[in-house]
Amino acid sequence: MKIAVSRSSWRFWALYLLLHFCFLMMVLFIFRQLWAKIVSRAYVLDFAEMAFESGCYAILITLVKFISYRIGKRRYEKNPVDRRKNNLFRE
Repeated sequence: MKIAVSRSSWRFWALYLLLHFCFLMMVLFIFRQLWAKIVSRAYVLDFAEMAFESGCYAILITLVKFISYRIGKRRYEKNPVDRRKNNLFRE
């Protein structure tokens, strides 16, 4: 089952940013917890710092993906050749 997603919509990019933020926040939390157990000392988790790092990385990843999407879209509009995967019946 495919779900149709419009990558031109701002809602898609907001959801993309939010998902990356949540994923990066979980990864940072897990790694910092593991680091605290390895070091064996009291380590206070700073959620504001983790949220800031996750937000910066999520914005960076989203901007790179958005820019590459826009460049690809412009290239396709400039040269709309047939990009089907099945090349057996081409003339």
